[in-house]
Amino acid sequence: MVAVSFAPAPKVPKFPSSTSPISPRKVHVFPNSPNPRILRPKEERAFVSMPPLSSSSSSTALGMSNSAELKAAFPSVVGLNDLLIVGPGVLGRIVAEKWRQDHPDCQIYGQTMTSDHHDELIEVGINPCLRGTKTDNQFPYVIFCAPPSRTADYPGDIRLAASNWSGEGSFLFTSSTSVYDCSNNGLCNEDSPLVPIGRNPRIDVLLKAENAVLEVGGTILRLAGLYISFKYASPKLKHTEVPMSIG
Repeated sequence: MVAVSFAPAPKVPKFPSSTSPISPRKVHVFPNSPNPRILRPKEERAFVSMPPLSSSSSSTALGMSNSAELKAAFPSVVGLNDLLIVGPGVLGRIVAEKWRQDHPDCQIYGQTMTSDHHDELIEVGINPCLRGTKTDNQFPYVIFCAPPSRTADYPGDIRLAASNWSGEGSFLFTSSTSVYDCSNNGLCNEDSPLVPIGRNPRIDVLLKAENAVLEVGGTILRLAGLYISFKYASPKLKHTEVPMSIG
C-alpha cells in the first residue's frame, strides 16, 4: 500500500546537471503504510476505496493523441484547491477520490496520453484532457504519477507538467524506492545511498526525473509499491512479508 503527502514545499536550488546528486531534502518514503491514503498535516486520516478499473486502464500515462478530440479542456478559472493529475491511472484515481473528500468544491483534471479512458475518468469525477492542451492558467496542486515506460523523455514530460503549476500548493512526483542502492531488503530512508548514475538505465531515468522535479521546487515521493484488491503487488513486495488484516 502507499501513502501520499501533499505538503507545500519551499523552492529548491537548481542542480547544474541531470547527473548531479539528489538532495535528501523533500524526499518522502512511506514503504510500510497499511492502507492507501493521503497524509495531510493536522487532518484526520481516512481510508479510501474505488471501483475496479478495466485491465487496460491501470496505467494511464502522459502523451499525445492525433485522432481523439478532447472531452474536456482546462478551466478558464482555477480554484484554490483545484488539482491536476498527470497520469490518472490506479494511483491517480485514488488520489482524486481522497482529494475530493477533503475538498468537495474542487475541480480535478486528469492529463492522459490518449482519450481511450476519458469516459471512465468522467464517471469518477475527473475532467480529462490530453497532453498539449493549452491553458492560460496554472494549478496550485499538481501530481505527476505517469510511468516512464511510455515516453522517450521522462524528465522533459515532468518539466512540461510543471509549466502547469502555479508554484503554490505542491508539485508532487511519485518516484520509486528502486533508486536506493540497497538489495538486501534493509531499511532505507531519504539519507540512504542511491544507485550511481550509469549502472542501470532504468534507474537513471528516475534519478534524472527526480532532478527535474527538484529544479522546479517540487516534492519527490518514493513509493515502495502499490497493492490494492484489483492489482497485484509489485515484484519487490512479493519477496517481503506484508502484514495483512482479515475480517
